[in-house]
Amino acid sequence: MSLKGRTAVVTGSARGIGRGIALKLAEEGASVVVNGTTPDAIDETVRMIKEENGTAIGVTADITIKTEVERMMEETVNTFGTVDILVNNAGTHKDAMMVNMTEEQWDNVIDVMLKGSFFCTQIAAKHMRKNKFGRVITISSEGAWYGNIGMVNYITAKAGQFGFTLTAAREFAMWSRKEGCDITCNCITPGYNDTRITQAVPEKIDKMFRDSIVMGRIADSKEDIGGVVAFLSSEEASYITGAIIPAGGGEHLSAPYIS
Repeated sequence: MSLKGRTAVVTGSARGIGRGIALKLAEEGASVVVNGTTPDAIDETVRMIKEENGTAIGVTADITIKTEVERMMEETVNTFGTVDILVNNAGTHKDAMMVNMTEEQWDNVIDVMLKGSFFCTQIAAKHMRKNKFGRVITISSEGAWYGNIGMVNYITAKAGQFGFTLTAAREFAMWSRKEGCDITCNCITPGYNDTRITQAVPEKIDKMFRDSIVMGRIADSKEDIGGVVAFLSSEEASYITGAIIPAGGGEHLSAPYIS
């Protein structure tokens, strides 16, 4: 499997899961556009990629603003010539019980994960159609299978990405049938993993989530999650589209319950 000659835009890749995905795609040969809203963290991911002899640039952009997404894609094309792979990874948490959640908390999470995925895919897909090749991989969550208390905005957005993936896959398939394009759209659902966010989880809840992973270990963002993304980005995965793939060590088989 090689991604040499391909260009990948990974949203929310300044840290966490996105950073692991960006590192893996670069390792497999792709030129990577590292996106986020924190310049120092973006620069750190770019530096890590270049230290491993990979190719990357950083683009600071708020994906909830369409003009910023357009600018990011334009910079990608100007630098690397095209957009072959889009990873909709950017996400955020604004947790609260449903009865206490503010409109701002709801809107912020929905905008980043649904509006952001929509803008990025809409704009990237035009380049993919022109080049007759493209891979869109959206990063959802194992929690979308079972729900989570105090996270109605997050879980709604992550479950919404399922429907987004299925619909986009059907629309892109029309180009495959009529125009000979090879453009797919898939979704993976990572589970509990070691990131800056999970490191702040209270010890009792952290143990509960870890115990719910039937494989007995938390994910390595680069190898366990990035590896799945890299495969779905490759030519070997050209017959896989509209798939929602659990990538959480079986967490969805043993859903944790927070009381």
